[in-house]
Amino acid sequence: MVNPRDNVWAYFMFAPPTESKKEGQGFTFDIIMAYILLLLNLFMQGFLLNTIFNVVVRGNVEWKDSILTSGGAGLDLLDTSKGSSCNTGGSLCFTQNNSYSCAPPSVQLTGRWDELDTDGDGIWTRKEVEAAQDKLQCKYVVNPVEIFDVFINFLKARENIIWLHPDIKAGKAIHKPYFWFAAGDIIMCGYRNELMCPNLLKRGVFHAPLKYRTAPRVGTTIDSAMKYCYDLLKPGGTCQSTLPSTYSVWKISSAEQCGAEDYTKFVYENPGSGVKKSLLSVDYTEVMNYELSKSMVFNIYKSIIISLWLLAMLYEFKDITIVGTWVLRYPDATQFGDEAVKEETDESGEVTYIIQGITSTHRIMVGLMNVLRFILVCVLTGVGVSFLLKQTDYIGLLMDAVSLVFIVELSNILYMHILRAPVREQTEALQPMSVPMATPQDLACLS
Repeated sequence: MVNPRDNVWAYFMFAPPTESKKEGQGFTFDIIMAYILLLLNLFMQGFLLNTIFNVVVRGNVEWKDSILTSGGAGLDLLDTSKGSSCNTGGSLCFTQNNSYSCAPPSVQLTGRWDELDTDGDGIWTRKEVEAAQDKLQCKYVVNPVEIFDVFINFLKARENIIWLHPDIKAGKAIHKPYFWFAAGDIIMCGYRNELMCPNLLKRGVFHAPLKYRTAPRVGTTIDSAMKYCYDLLKPGGTCQSTLPSTYSVWKISSAEQCGAEDYTKFVYENPGSGVKKSLLSVDYTEVMNYELSKSMVFNIYKSIIISLWLLAMLYEFKDITIVGTWVLRYPDATQFGDEAVKEETDESGEVTYIIQGITSTHRIMVGLMNVLRFILVCVLTGVGVSFLLKQTDYIGLLMDAVSLVFIVELSNILYMHILRAPVREQTEALQPMSVPMATPQDLACLS
């Protein structure tokens, strides 16, 4: 049973036959409106879907690639010996040995001593870094000569607490023990800003220095450890002023990805002296949203939303199937002659129309409409699921679902607000068109 419903699709099926009968001609204003509304609906839904796909779905893929790209794009490590192209520096993080690292390019080299000390004598010389400059820069997106100078400068900054070899003062070579000493400061730069300093205390990064009092640069008190951390990470601090420009780019990019700050109070106890101090640890909205998206409650919530969306799409596919069957099986107008659309007048004098058969032209146009609608619903289903899957917020997910429903309801909105009320009333008063659905017996006859 095909009923006259309050949307553009149904209006396009019912209006042309009845208007042709009523006005006695092939094209009337209301028939033209049926075509205009159909094309307008297809354009608007298609345009909105294309925008969502390009801006949201594809944009989400590009955003993920900017965070982590496998296969040698971004900060992924490249095997330059096999002729791979150079690292483009397109993403913040990379994977290696089943673990993730999002440290800035300049910090990556601190864990690559074997690649820096090319002759394996335990001393990293300026000659070695200059000889391997092109290869290392291609692989790590940072000039290794600059990094060599960074290590020299960090060591010179600690000259008040350690003895420096003449080669270091001259900027010629860095011995392995000195390298690892400076690496301690440079690795700290990977924590990005001074807001992370309380977090490092909470995580126990300074636990051993404070307990055993063996790190002069950290000191022996909570305040000295915090000062050491602040001096490195604060805006314009040692890290930002000493490391190459790639560090500043990484620092800005990573801050944008993490979102707004959220603070939590905690109490830290100095393991050496027992002194306690209240501090604020920081977390970030994007990190919290990601953790939320992994919770069982949120996944159930998201599953319900996506299930309802798929149910709505199933209803659309059901309607498309009914219309498709109507196109294939509804009687032809030639079987009824002038009575293809029958007029009936009730006792009050109101005329109603019963569509008994349809013309070949109308059958073809409705069939074409149904194919376009099927394509649109298929795209809408895929884009909608991708759109909903990316959301990591309760209200955001609900609003995204409402936005998608709005796109589905465009055919109803156009019908209700553009067509004149008498035309809508006339269309909705039409008798349903009864069409036999395909049965297993019908399918058996075809085989």
